[in-house]
Amino acid sequence: MLKNKKLNMTLSILGMVLAIALAYTVLVFLNKDEPKMQKTSANAEAPEGLMYEDLGDFIASSHTFYNETLGWGRDRKVSWPKQKEQADLIINSLKKISAENKDLQTDLDTIASLAKTVQSGTREKDALIKLHRYFHDLDIGFNDYKDTTDYFDVTEYKGES
Repeated sequence: MLKNKKLNMTLSILGMVLAIALAYTVLVFLNKDEPKMQKTSANAEAPEGLMYEDLGDFIASSHTFYNETLGWGRDRKVSWPKQKEQADLIINSLKKISAENKDLQTDLDTIASLAKTVQSGTREKDALIKLHRYFHDLDIGFNDYKDTTDYFDVTEYKGES
């Protein structure tokens, strides 16, 4: 009888260990694939060298990029080469994009300055977070983005009154 209890206890412990190992393997597998999906969708939004001519598309695409690379805690593991590529894209795009609205142009100038900081190779996470917030607020004010009620109130441009 004692042997059966020990055998049952051993089998129960072995079963729990196997279940934990299987769950861990599944989680590692899912997390391993996640960056590839993010990279693909971020690159689909902003391929290297692409310059935007439409301000609304530029804002929306940049906002999506920063959501996918910095949002929801991803700012703890920054891919600096990817961020530098995005900064290059922003700077090149802003050579073709301008705004007649003075406040909006002020925000675009600030974005260009922040992007130049990232482009220079300085690893200032604060500059990335500010870029994300600028594009977030401009997406709300300029494009009527409605997927969130969060607003950082960092932009001069608040939308057409």
